[in-house]
Amino acid sequence: MTTLEIKDLGVHLGEREILRNLNLTVPSGSFAVLLGPSGCGKTTLLRTIAGLVRPTSGAIRFGKQLVSISSLVLPPHKRNIGYLPQEGGLFPHLSVAENVGFALAKAFKKIERDSIINEMLELVGLTGFNNRKPHQLSGGQQTRVALARALATKPAIVLLDEPFSNLDYALRAEVSGEVVALLKKTKTTSLMVTHDREDALVSADLIALMRDGQVVQAGSPENVYMNPISAQIAESTGDILELPAIRVGRRHYISALHPKSKKSFGKSESGYLLVRPEEIRVVETKKGTKGLTRATISQIQYYGHDAVLELGIAGLADELKVRVTGPLKFEVGSAVFLEHVGPIRWVSQIPTGE
Repeated sequence: MTTLEIKDLGVHLGEREILRNLNLTVPSGSFAVLLGPSGCGKTTLLRTIAGLVRPTSGAIRFGKQLVSISSLVLPPHKRNIGYLPQEGGLFPHLSVAENVGFALAKAFKKIERDSIINEMLELVGLTGFNNRKPHQLSGGQQTRVALARALATKPAIVLLDEPFSNLDYALRAEVSGEVVALLKKTKTTSLMVTHDREDALVSADLIALMRDGQVVQAGSPENVYMNPISAQIAESTGDILELPAIRVGRRHYISALHPKSKKSFGKSESGYLLVRPEEIRVVETKKGTKGLTRATISQIQYYGHDAVLELGIAGLADELKVRVTGPLKFEVGSAVFLEHVGPIRWVSQIPTGE
């Protein structure tokens, strides 16, 4: 097992700065995910770790081994990494066994190589597929072959560049679950690029959120979801409501969901509360609703496992979207009452643009 440590990393492509002062540590044996919008530098970071892009500043360590610094950049074949590209990268003219054993050809005798190939195919659930060609495999099977090839050399670190993006939704969930489980089972330090926030939350031990060539927040899925450092970061991991609000003193708030603040003294300031749609309790009856906010249901989006209610509130320009679970018992046009039951997340302003 190997810890991945990146410190003050910078990358320029021509005159364009892609990564700047980027810092990230992936603990040994962890499955980490890089999450962020297109163009933020995720794939460039992955390729720099792999040795395919030369950095202009900073350092990269695999455990105690320094693989990249200004005066030293190890080539990819000396870094002991496994790499899963978006397309899988299988050689179409080679068999499954030949693809898996491609990187082993010079290092092992045939009998040893065949043993490793069979071990890897058994690990990914493809025993007996040795002689098939890539075109004879499903998309999920091709991904598992690519994983077997990546693991065959016993890499210190595995890098995954959106390897499930070309699979349909149902197959993507199945294959990604299998791949992540295998990497965790083998305790292989792994870093995956994705723009799918649900995939990141489900699979990761560590999520690193990227913006404009930097890691701006990193932590466990629960931590980055519950404690985002900004509205932009909150949107990276899930839906967020931005409620105009007034903060009085340090603890009291007035908003559409907090219409009656306790009597308090102190300086007031305008800002926003960040609220997740599932952090609003919807009450149908008028009993026990004193102090709660009245709203009218304008639309219902039903998804089976849950539903999203669009709610109009007097004095609030935009409608609120609230997520509810269980049997759907609401109707469009009916009045309900709302209570904020989540944590208080205060920001002084909402940035515009990405």
